[in-house]
Amino acid sequence: MAGECVPEGPDLKEMGEEELWELINDNRHRIALGVRPCMLIPYLRQARVLTEMDEDEIISCHNLHNRSMRTSHMLDLLRTQGRNGAVALLESLMIHYPTLYTQVTGRKPSTEPSRFSGLIKYSELTEYLIRAVTGMQKELQESRQEADRLSKRCTSLQSEISQMMEQKEKYRCLQADCEHMRRQLAAAHREVVKLKDEKCDLYVRYTASIEENSAVNIHCRDLNLQVYQLQTELRKAQTETDFQRQRSFRCASPAETQQLRDEVNSLRCQLLEAEKFAPAREDILAQDLVEARDGRTELVEQLMCYRDEKERLLREKEKLLDQKECLSLQVQQLTLDCDMYQQKSTVIQSQMRELQSERDQAYLSRDEAQALIARSLAEKDTLRSQLVELQERVFTVRARGSHMDTSGCEDVTPSSLRSRNAEPPCAESLRRREESLSTNSTLSRTSAPPFLMRSRPRAIRITGRVLTISFQGEALLNQLTVIGGNKMGVFVHQVTEGTPAHAVGISSGAQIVEVKYEQNQQALRMVLEDSTLEEALWALDQVRGFCHLSLRPSQDAYENLLQQLQSGEASSGDSFYVRVNMSLPGGPSGTLAVSCNDILHVTNTRPAGTEGSWHASHVHPCQLLDLQDLQSGTVPNYYRAQRLLIRAIEDMSFQTKTKRVQRVVAQEKQKAVRIVSTGRQGRNPLWVSVEDDQSKSTAAADTSTPRGCVTLMPYTLVTPHYPPVCRPILLLPTILGHILEKKLAGWQGFQLCEPEVLSSSEHAARLQRSEVLEECEQGGNRCYTLQSVEKVMKKGIHCVLPLGLDCVRRLHRAEIFPIIIFITQSARSARKLRSKLHRHGQTEAQLLACSQSEEPLLDKLPCLYRSVPPDSWCDSTALLTSLRTIIWEEQKKIVWVEPDLW
Repeated sequence: MAGECVPEGPDLKEMGEEELWELINDNRHRIALGVRPCMLIPYLRQARVLTEMDEDEIISCHNLHNRSMRTSHMLDLLRTQGRNGAVALLESLMIHYPTLYTQVTGRKPSTEPSRFSGLIKYSELTEYLIRAVTGMQKELQESRQEADRLSKRCTSLQSEISQMMEQKEKYRCLQADCEHMRRQLAAAHREVVKLKDEKCDLYVRYTASIEENSAVNIHCRDLNLQVYQLQTELRKAQTETDFQRQRSFRCASPAETQQLRDEVNSLRCQLLEAEKFAPAREDILAQDLVEARDGRTELVEQLMCYRDEKERLLREKEKLLDQKECLSLQVQQLTLDCDMYQQKSTVIQSQMRELQSERDQAYLSRDEAQALIARSLAEKDTLRSQLVELQERVFTVRARGSHMDTSGCEDVTPSSLRSRNAEPPCAESLRRREESLSTNSTLSRTSAPPFLMRSRPRAIRITGRVLTISFQGEALLNQLTVIGGNKMGVFVHQVTEGTPAHAVGISSGAQIVEVKYEQNQQALRMVLEDSTLEEALWALDQVRGFCHLSLRPSQDAYENLLQQLQSGEASSGDSFYVRVNMSLPGGPSGTLAVSCNDILHVTNTRPAGTEGSWHASHVHPCQLLDLQDLQSGTVPNYYRAQRLLIRAIEDMSFQTKTKRVQRVVAQEKQKAVRIVSTGRQGRNPLWVSVEDDQSKSTAAADTSTPRGCVTLMPYTLVTPHYPPVCRPILLLPTILGHILEKKLAGWQGFQLCEPEVLSSSEHAARLQRSEVLEECEQGGNRCYTLQSVEKVMKKGIHCVLPLGLDCVRRLHRAEIFPIIIFITQSARSARKLRSKLHRHGQTEAQLLACSQSEEPLLDKLPCLYRSVPPDSWCDSTALLTSLRTIIWEEQKKIVWVEPDLW
């Protein structure tokens, strides 16, 4: 219904060039944000308003950082084609972006042939429309498959949520059990205190009973003593009685005898009474003693029971104390975890505030840059219109002048070269353009190397007092000797007496900052502040005639370097890390054997006793330490390694032509060469290296030939990075990665990256900030962003990325370094995954094709990756187990990253 309500605008065929471009420029911002150049370029190529080099420039130019800049550049190129460019652009919008076409022109889109301008033939237009419709149907099918996958993902997430709720309930039950155990512990403690009180009472009673028993024993002993005394008195009385009786028998009178008999009778009565009284009392005392002994026995037995009960209570107390200690340790651990999380949240909030302030500053900088770009675009359009007018005038003048040579008509600037043949883009497009552009600007071997003819911003760190001395610098290396390197600086070590350098006052200890001289009537300036010793020696050897040498007094740094050289801590002032892009065998005289993708620490670019070599050592994979002894030696310098690389590539191409039968065997061998090329104009310490003249028969004019450099790089500079958190995981090939991602994300410590749903404005803003990693569906607002990856990383777990290789460089710009694992495939290993491939709608042939297409792209990555051999696993379970081991190993390693070479 919305399409029927759109009013019809003016007919495009009746509009002029200026009206069409005014209409497009009014909607330029909308077109730049909503159009993907790669979708419009095929139609514009068929309409012959864009050439092959234009397409390469739009897609591959490193100065165009995002899609909006590429679209704006495409509009600028179409503007040079006049009315045909505007008509072709509007027709391509009508086919691929009908809604945007209606917003720009005010007309309803239609695929009728009469609505097209005739830039493309009817048959070609029909064929293109069929291809476009077929592509849209494929995109619709892919979007439906993606919707099914997302629905399945939602179902799995719901199940995970239910599992999390169950775990939450279990955690609550554990908390309740813990509280119950705490209450039981408190009750047991109270019972122990009560038992202690009862024990104290028993001790008191036992002491009292012991005192009573001792008192009874004392009383019994007194009674026994009294009985003994009575018995003694009785015996004495009997003895006296017998004595008196005998005496009375001898001399007693009858009256006395009668009296004595009465006394004896009374004594007998008393004795009988005493005998009757003593046994009864003795029985009573004996009975009391037996009762006391029985009571004592009972008390002893009760005391033994109390002792057993005390031991049992002590054992229970020890168990309860152990449980209390365990619970206290758990409480302390939970408290520490809580404090740690609070500190982390505080740090994260402070970082978020800093990031917000930086973001606001970046927004302000972006607005200023956009305003500057807008002004520059306006000036550019004005200059282009003037340039077109001037070219028309030049062509008119050349056409009138019959005496001019026809070759002069072809003398145009390299930037105006265009291809007249509409050919599809390929890997050779950039090379052909470079060859066409370099026909008039290629430097010969007798010219200066690239880094000498341009300013090097990275090297300009001239601080402090710098003294410039001018003198005759012929054979400068014979006048003075230098030491140092890129880490410490290049210093004057010795000055030959009687030379111009000694005459002008140059002394040892001065740091060489830069040197200026003239060569072939051209002023050259070489900055040596961050150059290696090899590069500095080559640069100083190029000086011919009068020169200007800039020196900085730095005696402390020079003495420190001398001390390190004398003590053996360093062999030179050079120190940098490189990634080897080819395999080099070992040899005699300490030559180091290296493999492709090895990391080396170069510590001397001019070792003594060797020519054209560097001294390097392997680096520990997990620590920034050099492996000495068998892991250090000499390697070819940059130029020698470059020639060896070219020779290795030639040998490989020759073997490919002559021994195609052994192609399978060659694939199983270790990787020998990694092709790395660069188009960056900036300088790095590996760009220039010395070429020693081995043959003495060369002419004198060839001795000044500078050392050359081509695009192929045998070594590339790398810098170490230490990821503070768990790194994301990227599994390749992409087809196999999509199969294994869900299973890997189901393990503890892993989580799958989820896409975000963005509004149109937020989507455009994040696209402009390069925060969108990959879009889920064509033309939609669901996409994977940097924020979704960082959200998972903040949890301290690995983020599993369901993305392709295009996201690696975007992640590196955000200081996020993923673990890249490539699972090498063969026909045998693909058969092991046949059932899983069929379950996901894939075949073995598609998996092998995906693996073969993505494997060459791994060499273009700026970081190392890990390969899994096809014979190292037997099924998907073993593969996942080995992947987990690999991830654990890679997480501990240092991440080595190359700079952007383009």
